[in-house]
Amino acid sequence: MAWRSVRISGFPAPSRRIELMLRILLVEDDPDVAAVTSAMLEYYGYHVTIAIDGRQGLEILSQEQPELIVTDFMMPLMSGLEMIEKIQDAGRLVPIILCSAISETHFPPHRARYDVFLQKPYDAKALIQAVETLRKRNQTP
Repeated sequence: MAWRSVRISGFPAPSRRIELMLRILLVEDDPDVAAVTSAMLEYYGYHVTIAIDGRQGLEILSQEQPELIVTDFMMPLMSGLEMIEKIQDAGRLVPIILCSAISETHFPPHRARYDVFLQKPYDAKALIQAVETLRKRNQTP
């Protein structure tokens, strides 16, 4: 079977192929949101591993060494903010995109530091733009 280019409806076409596949850990408890977000990222050439909550996210982080994390805020067992705090407590430096249907102004007090906040629902362009910005910022010259 011959390879053919596919355009996914509603997704802007990739402007170029990504030279080095970025490894992304996607932490999302909603299977539908995880599937769509993963498909968006993979369409643009990123390698995606999915965790269903913060605890599983921490387990995968210790095994796979992702270069970027995209995480939901509200999840069972461990929230995105709690996971981020544990990552920081362990001294890990990994860019993080935090996503939530809740406005940042309504978050409980926390000490978690993340690089980008995306309000749900977000579109493919906003997500890919955030990923690319963080990828470029963290490239070694």
